Amino acid sequence: MAVVGPADSVKCKLLAGTLCGASLRWYMNLPRFSIVGFQDMTRKLIQQFSASRHRKVSFTSLFNISQKENETLRDYLARFNDATIKVSNPNQELFVGAFQNGLRAGQFNESLAQKPADPMEEIMARAECCSKGAESNVEKKARDVKERGRNNSEQRNYYPPANRDRGTFKKSYVKERDA
Repeated sequence: MAVVGPADSVKCKLLAGTLCGASLRWYMNLPRFSIVGFQDMTRKLIQQFSASRHRKVSFTSLFNISQKENETLRDYLARFNDATIKVSNPNQELFVGAFQNGLRAGQFNESLAQKPADPMEEIMARAECCSKGAESNVEKKARDVKERGRNNSEQRNYYPPANRDRGTFKKSYVKERDA
């Protein structure tokens, strides 16, 4: 067993301070005194999380990504961007082509067909604007449906106020005719 010095202890504490998410949960659930030094800690950390490392993939795999039926433009863009991070030879032109290839028919697809975008940053900016517009439309349609429902129920429950003079008109008309 190796002797653990004060420097080793400080290194372990510093490394533990950088952990977050799943790695922090892993560290917090380790049995007490299961780490005997900095090298032991790094070895166990690597063993635990080496399977979750990102694998580099070719850009052609991006052409297999397509927008799902009920997937929003924002979600598709996020999923596509996650995949581009793993590409070994990034190429903006191919990213744009693969993104447009997987995009569902709709307003944003028409927009890109009418005015093509060159870098992915431009597509992302335009997609953000389009997403905000689509979300706004959804909110307004929901509000309109709600208001229509409220107006319909108001009309259904609408009872005209009782006319106190309801018979007066007939009486005066009858009196005029008889006179």
